[in-house]
Amino acid sequence: MKIIGIDDKEEKIKEINRKKILITTFICIIILILLVTICVYIANKPFREFIDKYVLMKNVVENNVASIPLEESENYAVYAYDKYISILKQNTLIGYNNSGKKEYELTVEITNPMVDINNRFLLIAEKEKQKIYLISGNSIIWEKELEGNISRVSVNKNGYVSVILTGTTHKSVIQVLDANGNTLFKTYLASSIAMDSDISYDNKYLSFAEISTNGTMVQSMIKTISIPKTQEKTTSESISDSIISTITCPINSTVLNLKYQDNNKLICMYDNKITSIQNEKEEEILNLEQAEQKIVFADMELSNFAYRILEKNVLLNTQSSVEFVNTTSKKTNIYTIDSVVKEVYTYDNCIALNLGSEVHFVGTNGWLNKKYISSHEVRKIVMNSNFAGIIYRDRIEIVEL
Repeated sequence: MKIIGIDDKEEKIKEINRKKILITTFICIIILILLVTICVYIANKPFREFIDKYVLMKNVVENNVASIPLEESENYAVYAYDKYISILKQNTLIGYNNSGKKEYELTVEITNPMVDINNRFLLIAEKEKQKIYLISGNSIIWEKELEGNISRVSVNKNGYVSVILTGTTHKSVIQVLDANGNTLFKTYLASSIAMDSDISYDNKYLSFAEISTNGTMVQSMIKTISIPKTQEKTTSESISDSIISTITCPINSTVLNLKYQDNNKLICMYDNKITSIQNEKEEEILNLEQAEQKIVFADMELSNFAYRILEKNVLLNTQSSVEFVNTTSKKTNIYTIDSVVKEVYTYDNCIALNLGSEVHFVGTNGWLNKKYISSHEVRKIVMNSNFAGIIYRDRIEIVEL
């Protein structure tokens, strides 16, 4: 039997400790290198562009992705929703997956489409006519002929729909339908015009903006209806009794758009500001009347964010800054680019900046997700949560996000 002495034990312990020290030192060095790299990545733009291109592989080049062919002579409309890119032409909606493979074909009798997209739902209607469809996945959930002319449509993430109708005995009618196409109620505006409407995430509230043209002053108001309360009423009772909130807008501001976000927070876009309404209190999120810089784009069609894009001249170049503002915390994230933004497209938590022959896909965190580089001018862009379609005259190129 081999007897291990005290000196041998001490030597073995020392060897183990040396290994632990080496491993700990190695891990600390790796962490330090990563921290330094991250700091340089954040602070140094040329280094960041190098890492994006050669390490993170964020650059995508034209013709190196899947595509869908288009006939140049045909009239068509392109949409992205759920996991599909869909093309509407000659009363037929054709859906393709992210590989460019045809997945479905539906008959949709629409020639002048008006569309809203949310989550897995595509709501498509005939503008200023009566026909409307709700599509989910590769199927038509319901289709209807409504009484009146459709002027605006909205669908929430659960498939609940609000439609603004004109051409009736009232100035505006707002019709609310559930995910199965059943009409829950209608609200009639006799002396005002409905500008926009939206339904909350939990299907409990309908909010709408109306403009009163009575008198010499134009007055905007934002009203919220409790949908459950309308279900409790008899046909003889007025829907107006279900209004739980009324916000009177400033005389010099016109409501352009409404959108519900998390926690039943209603975001309102005016012609001069973006605000948040919660618990009957309105708070300004973004000012759209910037004296020092030119605001070229602004919207609130993002998940829990609003944005504005400002342009300024720096030496001989134009610099564009995208400011993302969290509508709850008010925290601002900024993405800056030395170029003029020609068009903007949004979906969920991503924004696409069309620069002409380049498209930057940027997250609401202010970081570049993908950069698409083309040798031709990009005509249009469609997006969903997973990929985007870059539309040319003869094809649609599919970029994974």
